[in-house]
Amino acid sequence: MKLGLDEILRVIREEGAKLRGNQITAQSEFPKVQELITALAQFLENTCLFGEIVLHFPDMSYRILKSVSDWRELMTQALNYTKAFEHILDGKSIELLGLLNQEINEDQRTDEYVNPYREVETAETTPTKKKKKDKAKRKKGPSLTPSRNEL
Repeated sequence: MKLGLDEILRVIREEGAKLRGNQITAQSEFPKVQELITALAQFLENTCLFGEIVLHFPDMSYRILKSVSDWRELMTQALNYTKAFEHILDGKSIELLGLLNQEINEDQRTDEYVNPYREVETAETTPTKKKKKDKAKRKKGPSLTPSRNEL
């Protein structure tokens, strides 16, 4: 997971620099150079992949990402840039990016936002220990009632 997140952040940094350097935006003409098309595709894909990972494994992701100082700012910029390409992305991806924005930017969360994958210790979610039923111990030796396995 750590290797995956590190690679995603690396790709977003590198490909984002290429795109900014060539002034590729959602309003500009679609790039014709194959290298820029690949950079744009990788940037958009990795932003969505980052969203999937952080939304489905938030606790583990935050533990890994706390060692990366600028990840939150980098991903907020990547989200804003990626959302601008709504003519390329499908509806589910745009919805995913909106949820990711709420997940990583707590100040932008709505009251309805809940990540069901987050591990939260509450009284409702902690499983209660069930008491074991004591099995009736059978006495050894002869008995007046026939055992259940006799015909």
